[in-house]
Amino acid sequence: MPNISAVKRRYQRVRTLHLNSHPGKQQTVWKNAELRRRQSRRVRLHARRTKVVMTDERELWRSVTVDMMSDEESEDEDHLVIRTPRWRSKQLDRLVKVLDCRIEQRKAPTVMTRVNGPPSTRKPPTDVDVEHLVDPQFRD
Repeated sequence: MPNISAVKRRYQRVRTLHLNSHPGKQQTVWKNAELRRRQSRRVRLHARRTKVVMTDERELWRSVTVDMMSDEESEDEDHLVIRTPRWRSKQLDRLVKVLDCRIEQRKAPTVMTRVNGPPSTRKPPTDVDVEHLVDPQFRD
């Protein structure tokens, strides 16, 4: 008997390819692909940081969502520019830096170095109901 979830994924993939093959949809297809790529990177980053959270940090980290992760932009072939959301609270920024240090200690050196860039201009997520994660000046 075939795996039902695999059949559903295959159907969704074929359907998406068919719908996106229509003339005039190319701009939307590219836009959606870019959005998925960025979101995918944030999901992986959140998962990586979650693995190194210590017991005393779990209370704060429990409220953190994927949308609170930083943006990365490749400026050239040598390094990756990290753009921290400017609306993120100082407390959360400190925790993220600690988690990133733990991750760096555990992994092998990467080909691309990461450098801090200007803050991200992305708006804070609207579904965040935990006030201590968003800087007071960026709250509604």
